[in-house]
Amino acid sequence: MTVLDLQNNNIQLHEDEIRALSTATALGCFDGVHIGHAALLQKACSLARETDTAPAVWTFLNPPFPGRAKQLTPLSEKLALFASHDIRYAMLFDFADVRNYEPEPFVREILVGACHTRACVCGFNFRFAKNASGTPDDLHYALSAHGAALHVLPPVQWDGAPVSATRIRAFLASGDVASAAYCLGRYHALSLPVVHGKELGRTIGVPTINQNPTDALQLPANGTYATAVTIDGISYPSVTNIGIRPSVTGDDHIPNAETHIIGYRGWLYDRPVTVVFRRRLRDEIRFPSLDALKAQITCDIRASVDTFERDIALFQIHEKE
Repeated sequence: MTVLDLQNNNIQLHEDEIRALSTATALGCFDGVHIGHAALLQKACSLARETDTAPAVWTFLNPPFPGRAKQLTPLSEKLALFASHDIRYAMLFDFADVRNYEPEPFVREILVGACHTRACVCGFNFRFAKNASGTPDDLHYALSAHGAALHVLPPVQWDGAPVSATRIRAFLASGDVASAAYCLGRYHALSLPVVHGKELGRTIGVPTINQNPTDALQLPANGTYATAVTIDGISYPSVTNIGIRPSVTGDDHIPNAETHIIGYRGWLYDRPVTVVFRRRLRDEIRFPSLDALKAQITCDIRASVDTFERDIALFQIHEKE
């Protein structure tokens, strides 16, 4: 188990510090840290105040089933989001170390013994222990035997259906970044270092930054998006193309995120930059000429600028660099 103090620069606690803890703990994988997860985190903070304990999160160091589903949020982003919801401690477990526990030993040894929890909160569909055999009822009875309480929250709904990471992935895969944003409670973002590209944009007066996402990350569908980038505390409208950059030659087959930051000039190579996806503008297109490409980018820039202020009013852009 790794325990990080999220309100103190993610410092890792020593064993004696962990033994001194008493926690109110939200349980889950928390991929996306969406509005349903936010309800769990808020409840954990409420329980912590009621029980004079520290609000904590129990989750995994790594995805439980890598390759089964793409990630919405890498661990570093999850930790930052937990901290923004006033969670004090993240209790991180390797899935391989806990996957074979039966429900009662899991509660006794992990939640009560290792995490020192006095109260837990989970979602209505939470499953745990070997082969996902543990239910919220099992969790309730096992925690009660150790004098700890469980609170089970109902689903948080948006547009007539429960919010879930699976639903958000589907929105992104179809390019519906607006619906994804409502379910996340913020814009979907891509945070990666800037790498060198072909520098085609510079030749037509529209310089871009390039970022290479890993295959593990869930990206919006290929296409062009009105986005925003925050650099040195200033938010800029931008235009991002997700895809294989067919442009004129069509010889690139590696997924890429290529962004023109409107009104910014500066050196960003090797710096981590966060691009937030505000709305979809169009499909990815192969253009017959550089002039046609430049004309379309000019239209995309105008659309991004025209919607920038309105979009900020919906979801404030305070993204890390």
